[in-house]
Amino acid sequence: MKRFLIVHYSEIGLKLGNTSYFLSKLRHALKIRLEKKFRKTFSVIHVLKRFMIGLPDNFDELEYSNVLQKIFGIKNFKFVYEGFVDAKKLGNQIWENLPKYVFDVSKKPKSFRVKVKRSMILPYKSFEMERDLGAILIDKGLDIKVNLTEPEFVADVEFFDDYGYFSFKKYAGAGGLPSNSQSKLVSLLSAGFDSPVAAYQMMRRGARVIFVHFHGYPYTGKEEVEQVEDLVKILSGYQFDTKLYLVPYGKVQREIATNLDVPAKIRTVLYRRIMIRIAEEICKKEKAKGLVTGDNYGQVASQTPENIFVIQEVSSVPIFTPLISFDKEDIIKIARKIGTHDISMLPCKDTCTMFAPKTPELKANVRNVLGYEKKIDVEKLVNEVLSGCEVKYFS
Repeated sequence: MKRFLIVHYSEIGLKLGNTSYFLSKLRHALKIRLEKKFRKTFSVIHVLKRFMIGLPDNFDELEYSNVLQKIFGIKNFKFVYEGFVDAKKLGNQIWENLPKYVFDVSKKPKSFRVKVKRSMILPYKSFEMERDLGAILIDKGLDIKVNLTEPEFVADVEFFDDYGYFSFKKYAGAGGLPSNSQSKLVSLLSAGFDSPVAAYQMMRRGARVIFVHFHGYPYTGKEEVEQVEDLVKILSGYQFDTKLYLVPYGKVQREIATNLDVPAKIRTVLYRRIMIRIAEEICKKEKAKGLVTGDNYGQVASQTPENIFVIQEVSSVPIFTPLISFDKEDIIKIARKIGTHDISMLPCKDTCTMFAPKTPELKANVRNVLGYEKKIDVEKLVNEVLSGCEVKYFS
């Protein structure tokens, strides 16, 4: 029997005048990702608000699902068999292809149903076909109770293009909008949990994310940069042509920390404000439309509402904070899902903790901070750091 992937989308279908643009982006992502992984040519056809992709013989369902679950814009997808429209013939095909565990006494589900979706004119209603197909399976010996509301096993059928396409498992997609369908954003990235998840959240909304990491080398070890590069390798699997700026920031922190005119408690706020200035210059260079940070409301000293206000005040471009109201448990859950958790768990002395004060300011004031910045040659520091940036590319 012929096998196909059926890919459904949700939010894209709600777009009005630019639906075709988002569909073309999703189609491109499906085709490029599959062809890159499997070294084959795939035909991706849009049919009645779904994509259909022909599958080769003896394909590995797990390998294909791993690829599709990293493609944004997908609501769900199914590996289907191409069957007949006639109920009796289709019922026989479904019976012949039922998964083996359905007949295993120790593994078989306690309940089942047939679910039908029609996208064509048929001489019967969906519930009538569900009833008829279910009766055929029971008559053939399927010894499982019917449950129409919460079944453990579903035989799923879609009718369109003169065929009945059936499957037994529906995979959840990543949702969101297709990769690179929106403008560029510059994401400040550390080796911790929050900033990789924040970048992922904006990538999921279609942004092409360019990464900026502020490292303390040679004041810190190289493991910090290595861990960040490993994180970017993972995140690059969710978009195309990823770029990472490695910014040498240790000298800036050391100069502020050794400036006797600057109180120790305000250092962290000053560090962050200069980071934002540098990231903004990279943002302008890349023609990006804003910055992304992993800020979480009240989580650490630099993320009190007063300090966030003072830090963001220095920026002339939008700063997106997708994790601002997340619980830490929710952030860690997403980190596990996207594959960054284990790297972020590794011990690492990063730039954020280097030259940090023992008792940081919790309620900074813009006027005071501007006064302290006059005691530092901020423009010189920014220009020196930008001239020492290293750029790495990932695909």
